[in-house]
Amino acid sequence: MIDFHNHFLPNVDDGPKTMEDSILMLKHAIHQGITEVVQTVHFQHPKMEGKNVDYTYLKNIVSDVERELKKKNLKIKIHLSSEVFYLPNLVEIAKNPLVTIGNGKYMLIEFSTNIFPTNYENELFKLQSNGVNPILAHPERYRFIQQDLNILGEWINRGYVIQIDAGSILGHFGKKTKEIVFKMIKNGYIHLIGSDAHNIRKRIFCLKEAYELLENKFSLNLVKFLKENSKNIIKGVDVQTICIEDFTRIKSINSKSSRIRCII
Repeated sequence: MIDFHNHFLPNVDDGPKTMEDSILMLKHAIHQGITEVVQTVHFQHPKMEGKNVDYTYLKNIVSDVERELKKKNLKIKIHLSSEVFYLPNLVEIAKNPLVTIGNGKYMLIEFSTNIFPTNYENELFKLQSNGVNPILAHPERYRFIQQDLNILGEWINRGYVIQIDAGSILGHFGKKTKEIVFKMIKNGYIHLIGSDAHNIRKRIFCLKEAYELLENKFSLNLVKFLKENSKNIIKGVDVQTICIEDFTRIKSINSKSSRIRCII
């Protein structure tokens, strides 16, 4: 099982402050059945002012974490990437190895929670034209999405990948957010899940519980589909999206085009 989107590197962003807490987080992830994690450090977010997000620096921290894991005989594969705060500079920064995943094919992007960005469509189109497909992080938590779910349909048609937080499914971000998540799923507005884990307390890895809830409420096929998409992101291949009318059907998204083809 792959956890896409989390923050566990010590003293890097708003994740854990110590190596001890980082290892405790990853130990919990392993107990959940997670075998790979995509560590997504915050990038160009206002909260990161004065923080070091140099790729080589962060790779060295990953190596430190891997050494500690080996000492404790804990096995989990780490992929280093980032959660990019939206600014109209995405094409310019796309060559930075930290800001993409899947051999440069995908970029995880977050918007401000309360502010609907202007002219973002043109910026994301330019990004796609340069071979990088946007993954939009946890839209269920954005106020403008909660007020108008139809925006997500437009995003799907534009070929954007939609990632939701496992905690949203479990109600960790409130009743309203949980309601929005299930409306998104029922409308096919979802491609993959990430824990968005930050610490060993309230925002710990919770992917297993989220998948179990989805399996009980919907189907095992939905869970298999979501797990497969996490693999596809890392491989740098096209992801799949749900047909609205039937969870057992999926559509193939070609990141170079907004056209969608149903696979029965």
